[in-house]
Amino acid sequence: MTNNHYRAMDQPYLIITILLVGLGFVIQYSASSALAVAKFNDPGFYIRGHLIRIIAGLIIGAFFLMINYQRLKSVAFWIALLGIILLITSLIHNKITNTHSTARWLSIGPFNAQPSEFAKLAIIIYLSSFIDRHQKDLHDLKGGFLPPALVILTTVLLVIIEPDFSTGTVIAFLGITLLTIGGTKLLHLSYLFGLLAITSVIAIIRSPYKTNRILTLFNPDKDIQGTSYQINQSLITLGNGGFWGRGLADSVEKNLFLPDPHTDFVFSVAGEELGFIGITILLILFLLIFLRGIQISLKAPDIFGNLLGIGLSTSMFLYVIINIGVVCGIFPVTGLPLPFFSYGGSSMIYNLACAGIILNISKQSQLKEQPFYWS
Repeated sequence: MTNNHYRAMDQPYLIITILLVGLGFVIQYSASSALAVAKFNDPGFYIRGHLIRIIAGLIIGAFFLMINYQRLKSVAFWIALLGIILLITSLIHNKITNTHSTARWLSIGPFNAQPSEFAKLAIIIYLSSFIDRHQKDLHDLKGGFLPPALVILTTVLLVIIEPDFSTGTVIAFLGITLLTIGGTKLLHLSYLFGLLAITSVIAIIRSPYKTNRILTLFNPDKDIQGTSYQINQSLITLGNGGFWGRGLADSVEKNLFLPDPHTDFVFSVAGEELGFIGITILLILFLLIFLRGIQISLKAPDIFGNLLGIGLSTSMFLYVIINIGVVCGIFPVTGLPLPFFSYGGSSMIYNLACAGIILNISKQSQLKEQPFYWS
């Protein structure tokens, strides 16, 4: 990489990303060590997997950094189609193997991946490309609205059927957000919003555990040893941290009191160890990377880059808001990971891929000549 290309990248964004990955690694080791000992008699079991996922994410992120993001526009439809095919494949595999609980996962050799994470990225790329290519047709129902609406509906339905209601809701939100920013008619968007809302209500009513999670939100003391156990333990964990925190690796609740301390509730462990002051700094870092991402997106040389960067930045920050909202008892338990901190390969790869694309947008907006890499 030449010095010119390094300077063309947005260094503040890169530095914040590295800081979050590094902090996430430290907190992940602390949060997962006790559980790893209990399950595998090996305190490093989860952190080794986490490190492998970081390396894989960095490789994919570097790939997107090197290739001009504008090349994604020409293959956006095929990326969206691949996302739908992967979702269908996971459902078929689940049906054949009769493993309903793992329907959201697809085995690729020795690895398990979540097709919904790829589908989320595919939707953002496809919508950004479609809006860029059809600026004159966006107010037209048939030519400017129905194609992206059908892709969004199909993707969301497949993700919800997996079942992964939370990710499906996020994809729906991102789809409507990008269409709104792109200039789609509000009347047309109301049709899509109505269909998605009806789908959500049906999915909740047909799933007792989703209904219980929502009811628990309004009455967290009703079943402390049952449906409310996770959120109550999460609040206890956060409370234990006080203002200054108990110190790194000194969390008490991670010792098999708090469920899923390395995945859904890793932020609770961070709160107990770092305290109010520590998680405030952490929240500031997440806010800064979001705002910097939006700033980079607005400076992109084309509409595709504008929307792509906004979509990717919003998707990552949305997960931050939802995960922390769950941990604090503001939202019902969703199972959505905290970017860069939660244990999970698909999530880590997605977030580092997003970072690579956003850094590429910043690079292309500053370089006047063709990049040294593939373009």
